[in-house]
Amino acid sequence: MSEPVLKTKVNRDHTTLERRMNAWDKTLAFFNPRAAGRNMLAREALIQLGYNDVSGRRSSSGGMYGNAAGESWNANRDRLKSMWDARDACKFDFIGGMMARITLYVCGIITHSSNTGDEGTDEAYDEYWKNWSGEEVADDGLTQCDITGRHTLAKMVQLAFLEYLIDGDHGIIEVDPALSPTGVFCLQNIEADRIGSPLEAQVEENYIGGVGLDPETGRVQFYRVFKRTRMNMWEDPQPKPVDAFIHVWDADRTDEYRGRTKLLRLLNDARDIREWIEAEKIAGKTQSQFAAIFGVKDPFSTQGPAAWKNNPSSGTPIQDANFGKILKAAEGEVFSMLAPPSRPSGGFMAFVQLLIRKMATSLDLPYGFLWDLATLGGVTARIEVQQALRKIQYWQKNIIVEKILTRVRNKVISQGIARQELPPHPNWKRHGWHFGPWISTDVGYEAEVDSQSISFGTGDIAEVIAKHGKTPRQVFSSNAATANVAISVGTENEMPVEVFAPGMFPTITQQRAAMVDSTQPPPLPPPPGSIEALDVKGVQELLKLIQSVKDGKMDHDSCVATLKLTFHLSQKQAEDITPPNPTKKEIEAAQPAPARPQQVNSPKPKPKR
Repeated sequence: MSEPVLKTKVNRDHTTLERRMNAWDKTLAFFNPRAAGRNMLAREALIQLGYNDVSGRRSSSGGMYGNAAGESWNANRDRLKSMWDARDACKFDFIGGMMARITLYVCGIITHSSNTGDEGTDEAYDEYWKNWSGEEVADDGLTQCDITGRHTLAKMVQLAFLEYLIDGDHGIIEVDPALSPTGVFCLQNIEADRIGSPLEAQVEENYIGGVGLDPETGRVQFYRVFKRTRMNMWEDPQPKPVDAFIHVWDADRTDEYRGRTKLLRLLNDARDIREWIEAEKIAGKTQSQFAAIFGVKDPFSTQGPAAWKNNPSSGTPIQDANFGKILKAAEGEVFSMLAPPSRPSGGFMAFVQLLIRKMATSLDLPYGFLWDLATLGGVTARIEVQQALRKIQYWQKNIIVEKILTRVRNKVISQGIARQELPPHPNWKRHGWHFGPWISTDVGYEAEVDSQSISFGTGDIAEVIAKHGKTPRQVFSSNAATANVAISVGTENEMPVEVFAPGMFPTITQQRAAMVDSTQPPPLPPPPGSIEALDVKGVQELLKLIQSVKDGKMDHDSCVATLKLTFHLSQKQAEDITPPNPTKKEIEAAQPAPARPQQVNSPKPKPKR
């Protein structure tokens, strides 16, 4: 099959416009949008080259030229076209509310906590972060984190994530302190169409939509950021190095370097819903304007139903509707009330819900979460909530934390340490992020499951606490402070806490008393050699040692050494109670006299007779 070719040359100034039509990419146009008189022609070309925005081409695969290369000329053109449509849909349609809801759940609340292991260092880091990020408003009402001074860091992150969903990607410039109006490190948000320019005609292998590449490895070398004027002119391009530019995006293909709007799969359906609803609204309004209809045999008659109370020579005649009025119609005259408008029909509403379900699936989120929260209930709702929670956690970890927050936080804290405004610490990079309470359909059921898992040892306490958007330290410190308040109130009113808070603190008085006793210093041991230090058995052993010296069984020095080692006596104490070595005479005198042998009187022999 030969390729149909259509070439049209139009001479305008110094440029020639050529059109080429083939079986794969339909219409391809090269034009110079800055040339005078070309705006309408360029617009027509973009409409013809849309991302399947014509219903007759929506079933086409796009062929090799449309889907082979991830960053082809067609892909870059369609990325811009879909971005404009996504912005329009979010600005004027209900899709903008969907994106706002997603942003609210993903990063509506952002809290930071350092975790160096040193409580004083953590407090210093957190206070420095609050001042820089705008959580604590400055005296002039401006923030340090934003180069314009308008937004807090949380708001800047929310805008970046929202525009990442709508535009496909977003940029954040890390401004050097030397160029910052406040003299400290700050950030500048860059919308997607300012990364590169829609008016750039060059499409090269090493430059894709404002991203400069290394032709050998494909690594990003720089980002080209343009200034966009209020008249929608892109000028003054500035290359930004990779280490000073945060590219907020999430690739869908390996070969991509620019993100596509996350609404790409639903834009066609969104356009259909908008057009259909507008048509239904017109039809419903038209039907609602008519209450009754009547027909007469003679349209020029002024009798019967045609007898209007007010029949001006010009304008619309009117007739009052009175209660209990009976009309007498002549032959051929008909009067009937119109039925209430039945539009939109039930089938129309069901089909709209089907399209919205398709749109929710294209965003990888459940229908009930995006459109109708009343459908959340029961086991199915828990499954849907878990699906939404998985996607939200994916965005929080891979987009918000890894691409923006952690990188910015480390640069801010390192700046404070370098300026000697913060104490250095080997664990200065350790920290955590929290995004508020998790989504839950049944708080009671989930709390019961968490309690059982913790009691059985299968649950993580820190993870359960994180569901409520707090850290373990925050929860434990708050609970301890509450308990101390209860004890203080009980002391002031001279009554135990169990009287006025039996459910919260059932045994707090006993636990408090045990805690106080355990914190008391232990009693000092009795001095060595005292009666308190020796029990009855110890005293007996001590006397035996002294007696053994007196009996000459142990010398004086050995006894002193034994007393020092066994009874922990000092040298002087052992010398004082140990007797000197006895002399030989003293030893013999101390020994008992030997017992005399006992005389046994034998019977006298009898004389012989």
